[in-house]
Amino acid sequence: MATTQNRYSPSWVDRLTDWIEGLPIPVWAFYAILYAVAALGLNGASWFNEARPWGEFSLLQLYNAIWLPLALIVIHNTDSVAHKALDRFAPLVKEKSKQLDNLRYEMTTMPRRTVLWISVIAIIFLTAGAIQDPTLIVYEFGEGPIHPAAWFLSALFGISSYSMAPVMIYHAIRQLNRVTQAFALIENPSIFHQQPLYAFSGLAMRTALFLVGQVYITYLGDRLYSDVVTGDDLINGALTIVMIPLALVMVLAPLWGIHQRLSLAKQDALEENSFQIERAQRKLYAAIDQDKYTNIGGLDSALDSINKVRDQLASVPTWPWAAGTFRNFLSAVFLPMLLWALQLALGRFLGS
Repeated sequence: MATTQNRYSPSWVDRLTDWIEGLPIPVWAFYAILYAVAALGLNGASWFNEARPWGEFSLLQLYNAIWLPLALIVIHNTDSVAHKALDRFAPLVKEKSKQLDNLRYEMTTMPRRTVLWISVIAIIFLTAGAIQDPTLIVYEFGEGPIHPAAWFLSALFGISSYSMAPVMIYHAIRQLNRVTQAFALIENPSIFHQQPLYAFSGLAMRTALFLVGQVYITYLGDRLYSDVVTGDDLINGALTIVMIPLALVMVLAPLWGIHQRLSLAKQDALEENSFQIERAQRKLYAAIDQDKYTNIGGLDSALDSINKVRDQLASVPTWPWAAGTFRNFLSAVFLPMLLWALQLALGRFLGS
């Protein structure tokens, strides 16, 4: 783990989000401007390509402009959520503030060299793919060859958008791995004091929902692409196949370790409770055998109280999230997909 004196340099993405935070405008306003610039640039490619008259905006290009700001928004937002989660978690590890401070840096800051290499490799592969198949980045063709300006604008915004996807996934995996490390700082987790643990479940589910949201945005794009032959269907299909399982893993994996520890703590508490029940029962049986009924009422009351404690222990959750949270998450993930699949199946059945 990096120490305060020997921390790695932040990535270009982190420097960019820090710069955005320092602007004299709201963060949302910057991303709105970035989207407008991307939309204008991609529509400019259609205009130069004579696919549309100058000044006429393409719904397809307005859709494609989403991806560049979206990746940055996901990284920026989950970093903000991580800071808040760490603040809520901090009371559990007051004596380990230095370790938590280092984790805060690692959870919200990616290493410069790693992100640079990911970006460069992604750009190289995307550029090579676009050279072989221009439809990978040039979505609307006019008559004749592709205009050089259309090539430039499509490459600038298309490749930069797609190259952010692996950075975003790396950021999510790295961040949630640090959640596991944060939980490891707790020596003896208490099943009766779980509220601070819920903070990281919010971060994990937020990250997963962002990934799932991109799958549904891709489905929206498929409707827009239905009349356009493009070369990025393979990328969209691969993202769809990968993102849903990855989203589930991102929710469960970082919380699995603390779930196991809470389960053990719950088993220990139930075992202790069983021992107390056994002791109370032995005393009750002994009183009955000895015809000493004066204490039976007290023993019966004590046994009833111990059994109530057992019921309470049995109901204690061992996953660090509030009741119903994971069920709501699954609904958000699978219900829209199920409706989309039913709509697709009905469309094919009625069309046949």
